[in-house]
Order: sequence, then C-alpha cells, then structure tokens
Amino acid sequence: MKKSNEQKRVVIYCRESRDDYGENYERIETQRDLLIKYCQGHGYTNIVDIIMDDDKSGTDFSRFDDIRSRAKNKEIDVIIFKNSARLGRNQKEALDFVEYLEEQGVEIIFEDEQYNEEMFGLYAWFNERRARDDSKNIRRNLRHKIEEGDLLVKAIYGYDKDGKQLVVSSETAPVVQEIFELYSKSWGYQKIATHLNKKGIPTPSQSRNFTNAKQTANWKAQHIVRILDDRRYIGDYVGGHTEKVSFKSKKTRVKAQEEWTIIENHHKAIIEKELFEKVQRIRTKRKKESDKYNNGFKFVDTENNLYSGLLYCGRCGTLMYKRKGTSGTRKRPDSYICKKYSNEGAIKDDIRENYGCTPHRIKIEYLDQIVNAYIDNLISNPEFKSFVMDNVKAISTNKVTLENDLTKLRQALDKLQKQYKQIYEDKLNDLIPEFLFKDKKQELDKKIENEEERIKETETRLNSLNKLEDKEELIFKALEDIKKNGLRKEELSRLFDKIVVFDKNEIPKEEKDLHNLNDMMYNELYENGGLTFQLKFMYPQTITNRWM
Repeated sequence: MKKSNEQKRVVIYCRESRDDYGENYERIETQRDLLIKYCQGHGYTNIVDIIMDDDKSGTDFSRFDDIRSRAKNKEIDVIIFKNSARLGRNQKEALDFVEYLEEQGVEIIFEDEQYNEEMFGLYAWFNERRARDDSKNIRRNLRHKIEEGDLLVKAIYGYDKDGKQLVVSSETAPVVQEIFELYSKSWGYQKIATHLNKKGIPTPSQSRNFTNAKQTANWKAQHIVRILDDRRYIGDYVGGHTEKVSFKSKKTRVKAQEEWTIIENHHKAIIEKELFEKVQRIRTKRKKESDKYNNGFKFVDTENNLYSGLLYCGRCGTLMYKRKGTSGTRKRPDSYICKKYSNEGAIKDDIRENYGCTPHRIKIEYLDQIVNAYIDNLISNPEFKSFVMDNVKAISTNKVTLENDLTKLRQALDKLQKQYKQIYEDKLNDLIPEFLFKDKKQELDKKIENEEERIKETETRLNSLNKLEDKEELIFKALEDIKKNGLRKEELSRLFDKIVVFDKNEIPKEEKDLHNLNDMMYNELYENGGLTFQLKFMYPQTITNRWM
C-alpha cells in the first residue's frame, strides 16, 4: 500500500561549505527553516531527522555513509535538499548516490528545482564544473590575501595571534631561542629534545592545549627540526607553500619553493637573522658529512643501522636506537640504547607513572657476536629444520582444504546470483506477482550476504596461510644468505620479527610464554639478562648469556 505524505519518514538535509564560493546566500539555519516550511506546505509531517552539515565540502560523499545505511535498513522514505548543489558537486559520486537511493526506494526532492531522473546527470555535471571554477576562484582569492600579508593560519609555536598579527609569546619564545642557541653550540636534535623533556617543558601541542595532545607526550627530534627549519622565526611570513591535489580531494602537496609567497619583516622576530643563518649552515654541513659518511667511507651495514626496527627494550617495549661512539677524550664504542631512556632519562616516578627507563645498552660488536651465534645454532640444529618442515606440511594440507572450500563457496554464490538475476527478469516479464518477487528477493539477499561473508572469511584464512608459507621459505633463504654473505639488514628483517633486550631481574613471569621460553631459558634470562629472538614464526628460543 502506497504511503501518504503524512506517513512518509522524511530526512531534511542541509549543507553549507566555504568551497561554495560566492554561493552562500543564506545561513545553514535559514536553509533548514526553508526546508521545514516546504515540508509543512506539502504535508510531510513525519520528519525523522534534520542533518546540518556545516562547512562540509560538496565533493566529499562520505558524509552520506549514514544515509546509505539507513536507506538500506528501510528507515527512511524521503530525503529533501535545497537543490542539487546541496547534494554534491562530484558527478560520478552524485549519480551513484542517487541511483542507490532509488534502488532502496527512497524518494529525492529538491526544494527550489524539479528533480528529474533523466536530467539529473546534466545537473551533476554542471555542479562539478561549478565546483572546479569555485576552487580556482578560492585559490586566486587566497593568493591575493597571502600577497597582501593577511595571516591565514594559526600562530606557530613561540607566537600568539592577535587579530591577523603574530605577537611574541612570553612563555614559548624563550624556548625557541634556547633551541637555536643550543644547536649553534653543536647540540644535536635528539640531545636538545631530551634536555627539554628533563626540564619538563610542554611540547608545542601541549602548550596550545590541543584536544588531541597527549599529556604524556615528549619532545622529539622532529619537533626540533621543524623549529630550526622555519624562517618565520626571523620575522618573515611564508605562505602558499601547499595546495590541494585537486578540487575533489582534501589531500595537499608541497609546492616548489620558488612558488611560495615570502614577505620579509612581516612580524617581530624571535631569532636574529645572523643566528638563523648560522644554524642553517651548520645543518647543511652536517647533512653533507652524513651523506658522505653513508656513501662508502664506512662499512655499509654497520652505518646503515643493521638492527633498526628490530631491537626492542624489554622493560618499556620501545625501539632501541643506535648511538655512535664519540671521539676525543671520551671514547666509547657504538651501541644501541633504549629510545625512551634517551628521550626522558632515568626512571622518575615523582614526575609521572612510567617516566623514563634504564639504558639497556648493548655494544654493537657484542650484538653481532650474539646474533651470529644464534643463527649458527639454528643452521646446525636438525630439530629446527624438522620443525619448519613440519609447519610447511601442515600449512600445505590446510591450504588444499581451504582452496577446495573456497571453490565450492564461489560456485554456490554464482548460482545464487543467477537466481537473483532470473527473478528480476521474471518480474519484468510479469511472470511472477509482486509479493512473490519481494519474498524471493529477500530470501536471496540473505543467502547471498551469508555466502559472501563465508567467502571473505575463507579468503582471509587462506591469505594468512600463504603468508606463513612464504615466511618459511624466506627464513631458509635468509639463513643461506647470511651464511654466505654475513649479516645484512634485509636478511635479518626476513628472519626476525623482533629481538628483545632484557636487563637482569627484569622479565616478568607472565611474559615467559609470550617469548616461547621453557623454564631453564626463563631462569637464565631472569638471572643474567640477555636477548630473546622472535622469528617470523614461533620456535623454542635459545637465550644467549648476558653480554656485559
């Protein structure tokens, strides 16, 4: 039975966006009031929702995900827009969305223009062209504002915003000055970050009280790099250095530096120009030295961080990083240390819970010896090869079973889809009544959905087995390559998921099974400290004695 306008469940949709250049004739609230008045005048009294998408781009159709879901669940009958431009400004997406609503039986109404299914494609094309032109106008307008020196962004760390002007912050500007001074005295990025952490200085996000700023966050080397790289600290305004990839996308790209707009002496400087230029010279020199250092003057694998991304601290779980040995009067060998310890220093519960760590320092020369010894043990251990081969056989057997299951499931789905197509043809040819078509369609929809879910689940399990089988082959290949060529980062990454470094009396009892340790291995590791090696699949561990 056809519903009356009073019975139809109506959704009112309103949208305004800065992208609609020159088209914001009314506030979004005015748009809402117009649509409510339209409903009252046409007998649509059952308004179930009013959606207010304020400052939402017309090219982004993810905003309709909830509408799609509600339409599929038969929760709405009508959706009303001000006009086709409020629906969207992407021709393909608009056509797909309208087609989907029609398939779900949802009626589309535009308040100030007639909805015509045949003409809608032309309207959608026109709206997309308008969006493209609007985007160009917006960019041209923004460019003009930038060239006039108007501030279009938030204040950077070290400054506050007063109207359109940047004013020096009495709280954070001294931190910026200290960063530049320390770097000019040969401090490194990470050393400066650690220094600020120990002083308890809030990070840039924390100082602005951003809602997503973590209270436990720390200064990192990247914070320091960004500040040292920013010429706005010498009073210059830098704008127009990024742009959207296209009017349909929110993604941005960095433009060539010669296309930037730079206005000198735009605001008060925090850093003297001489100090800024000195810092840039030091950074350039260090980069050249680093590039030269990594292009063959040192043993490649050692200097390219052989264990980066593989070595973890057993206490806090953070990655360990390589610290190069120093020269001069204070010599020390290259080693790896805990990143958390480097950032925060020693454990200090009075600052906050879980603050700091212990060094977990391990010399690279000892680490190489330990890893080589572990790999030699694997290569010479016949039980290891047997263990891997048994895994391969089990995986192969399970793969065959799953592949057969998948073939049967796909055949069943194909049969259901043919039945689905057939009932539509029967309905179009008036071979079956409407009520029978609906019942059969509902039954097939459910069966097809269940079959698709079973196929997806089986494919996931099969993909997991394929990855495991690949890992077995990669492990044997990695062992052969290491035996032939020595330690290489690529082979280590193929062999290990991670290598974990523990101090004495540190590993908790509950982590025994996590690292696949028997009682003897666990006791040795707890009493002496050492490493656990986690292969790409779990294998009983061999623990190497403490390296100290």
